[in-house]
Amino acid sequence: MGKTPYSSNELQAGEVTVRLVPESNTEGYTAWEGKIKLVGGILVLIDQQFGSSSVSSSGQVLTLEKIKDKQNAIISVVSEPDGVLVKLDGETKGFSPINIDSGAAGDHEIILSKEGYLDKTIRARSVLSYRLVINAKLGQTQVSSQDSLSSTPTPSGSAGTETAALEKPYVIISETETGFLRVRNAPSGDELTKVNPGESFAFIEESTDWYKIEYEKGKEGWISSQYAKKVE
Repeated sequence: MGKTPYSSNELQAGEVTVRLVPESNTEGYTAWEGKIKLVGGILVLIDQQFGSSSVSSSGQVLTLEKIKDKQNAIISVVSEPDGVLVKLDGETKGFSPINIDSGAAGDHEIILSKEGYLDKTIRARSVLSYRLVINAKLGQTQVSSQDSLSSTPTPSGSAGTETAALEKPYVIISETETGFLRVRNAPSGDELTKVNPGESFAFIEESTDWYKIEYEKGKEGWISSQYAKKVE
């Protein structure tokens, strides 16, 4: 499609896979890939800072979602890792994942911080009758060689199911920046377990930007549809 900074207003609405590849890999930078849902008339901003490994890389994806309340503006922050301290215009709001009722529309400064990670400052504008969704990843301050070797943890839940044994529809976990994907008890909720790229799981239902899967026999949870492919 071209080189960054890249912008286009000719793309079709729907889900697309975006991959950013450093032109020069002399520094050992790792590429970034993610699934983005495009909505007509809505700008999606992808901002990535490449590191020497996935754990040292950082970035954010910003977009807007329509809400029913036309007199309100909401800011939602989802982060990697969880439990990041969120400050809005200098005021502490809590820990991610979090929904913040920003009230009136306007420009805001969002600061994300957590011990062991580099602080991230995001400047964005909230809009009435929309939810500003911030999906951010913080880079670790120091990454040892041992950390790099062990950056892909073993899921505490199911090891996944062979695709051939699954009835359609099912979902396949895509590559992620962290090497795993969190399964939550609700969209943007608490973590239940982790699953690995390439694993397949029975599809239960979907909500905006989320799939519900059966990650173990009789156990269900939600994953971000940004990092999964649904097979009909």
